[in-house]
Amino acid sequence: SAAARDAAVTSPQEGNFAYLKDTNVTTYYTGSAWANLDTTGMTNPMTTTGDTIYSSSGSTPARLGIGSTGQVLTVAGGVPSWATASSGGMTVIASGNLTTGNNTTTLSSISTSYNDLVLVVRDFYASSNNYFQIRINGITTSSYGYTGINHSAVNTFSLMGEGASTSIYTTGTSLLNQDKDNFVQFVFQDYANTATDKTVTFNGVARADSDAFNKMSFGTGQCQTTSAITSISIITSDGTFSGGSYILYGVK
Repeated sequence: SAAARDAAVTSPQEGNFAYLKDTNVTTYYTGSAWANLDTTGMTNPMTTTGDTIYSSSGSTPARLGIGSTGQVLTVAGGVPSWATASSGGMTVIASGNLTTGNNTTTLSSISTSYNDLVLVVRDFYASSNNYFQIRINGITTSSYGYTGINHSAVNTFSLMGEGASTSIYTTGTSLLNQDKDNFVQFVFQDYANTATDKTVTFNGVARADSDAFNKMSFGTGQCQTTSAITSISIITSDGTFSGGSYILYGVK
């Protein structure tokens, strides 16, 4: 007992240890008093791979369950928590293949919770000579204007090559350009606002079957609509798509 310890050890020294049988407690001498040695350790609160531990109420260990893919660690109410990044991130909101045998692939029900949209289309080719075109919200009137290597005001945004009658890519009959790493990117700025016309910047590179070098297109455009962009159609002006894939990103 503590009384037996004190009777037996009348001049304890700092660092002395003594075990008390009656209470099953190990004690040590601090230099001025006996103190109980904490032999219990910390109880592990974690249950799932990826969990973390934080201090709750000052000294109590608490479990923070692992967050979802793409979330970031932040602080809410004075304790750590997982949350969706408020800015700076790119999230894939749609992806897939262009609809083969069809001249149009439409991405619909686009979320308006982001700041910008980035549409990337790769390895596209079609069954006949054509322009690569983009239409927003199904608008088919002459509401589109764009400038770059070529200029037009038509019912889509179109990407063209260096000649007025030359499309950004031409397949011909042999479809060799499916191996030319065709690529195009559209960036729709502030696409969800409902007060101003919609703007886009674009760039692309592709090669026709008969060309020795890739054609490159770039520019900017505007569509006269104040509606938020909720659908984007990817179109070939002639023939049908024979291949290609797309990824649509939401940008915070």
